[in-house]
Amino acid sequence: MKFKISLLVCLVVFSNCKNLEKKPKVETIDPIQISMDKNADSLLLDSKINAVSIGIYKNGKKYISHYGELDKGKSNKPNDNTIYEIASVSKTFTGILVANAVLEGKLNLDDDIRKYLKEDFKNFEYNKQPIKIKHLLTHTSEMRKFLPESINELFSDFNEDLPFKVYEIQKNYTKKDFFSDLQKIKLDTIPGSRYGYSNVDTEIMAQILEYIYDRSFNDILKDYFQINANMQNTQIDLPKNKQQYLANGYGMTGKLVPHEIVLYGADGGVKTTMPDLVNYMAFQLDKTKPTIIESHRILYENGNRKMAYYLPIKSNEEYGVYYNMHGGGFGTQNWFFIIPKYDLGISVITNQSDLDTANKLVKTVKGLIIDLK
Repeated sequence: MKFKISLLVCLVVFSNCKNLEKKPKVETIDPIQISMDKNADSLLLDSKINAVSIGIYKNGKKYISHYGELDKGKSNKPNDNTIYEIASVSKTFTGILVANAVLEGKLNLDDDIRKYLKEDFKNFEYNKQPIKIKHLLTHTSEMRKFLPESINELFSDFNEDLPFKVYEIQKNYTKKDFFSDLQKIKLDTIPGSRYGYSNVDTEIMAQILEYIYDRSFNDILKDYFQINANMQNTQIDLPKNKQQYLANGYGMTGKLVPHEIVLYGADGGVKTTMPDLVNYMAFQLDKTKPTIIESHRILYENGNRKMAYYLPIKSNEEYGVYYNMHGGGFGTQNWFFIIPKYDLGISVITNQSDLDTANKLVKTVKGLIIDLK
């Protein structure tokens, strides 16, 4: 009898132990994910912004989240396959390609750019001082912001019709027209003297890269970043099988706007996914890579403005030295931040563009930095 009671007690104790083992563990939510969700929710309270994608690289780990819907009312949430136009963040890619060419000995920063252009541009100098490679890289070349000149005139009145007017000009504008317009540029000061943001100087740089590598700029860019940064979905010319993933863009009043047409794409034509951009952050933060070290080197400094290879250099007591770039197109806006002090990269993208969209996105980035630094 005593044996049976003892056996029963043992079975009950064993059963209770097993039940304790089966209790589910309480899962903790990653604080980075909490921050992404919180800041994205705040951004989506804005009635104009329907979708946002956030990518973060922090201490060797990658985080990606997507929110909202790309097209209002269609419930088509962006995802890792969504391809975004990143506008002027493209320039940072061009800068890395140039830094690589410099390290390979194919370019010299002090070279007269006419060395690599097939036409004789007698107007590309002032007082016998020529435009040099480093002037293109730092927006000190004295080039216009846009070509043809009529686009600059349109931007004096930024309104909902602007994307459509620019598109009509761009669709018939050729590289032959571009080089014809370059012949008309007149410099009024020595190149390298002053900063003037330009898309034209970046497109000239693309032509120079095509000349030295004897390949299209699209192929140079695509192959380099596939091999060196594991960016398998980054290019300028989308193949047909990927065009379905390109996010539609919406303008200042919610109208669907056309995608911009580019000659080379070095100034703002790169199309990519958020996973690729997070890989790009890891690449930008890797100080073992000579190309990254070179591409972050100061080439121009005047007061608080410092420029590396198409990359603005910033610094403050809180972040230390950091790098950021804004990309704004007619139907896309994004901010890209690299903060080495915190081993941190952040990208926030939306497929909407208005005059105040950039400020909304940078507020989101700053909210993330406060949480994550």
